Amino acid sequence: MMVFRPDRTSDDEKHRTIRDAVAHGLEILRSTVLPSTFLGRKTQEPFPQEDEEPIARWLTSKELKPPK
Repeated sequence: MMVFRPDRTSDDEKHRTIRDAVAHGLEILRSTVLPSTFLGRKTQEPFPQEDEEPIARWLTSKELKPPK
């Protein structure tokens, strides 16, 4: 039967490593600038609207005939 005996030195080293990693992560999170979530802000120009006239012209055109 195996008996578990905690190793204080090894456990302290693992806890120190975990605390250092968490502290480093918190530093990174605090130093970055969060993106703006303002809904009205433009981050890029919208695509230009296409003219609807060519579509209307094709719909009324006699060149395009439905299949028989």
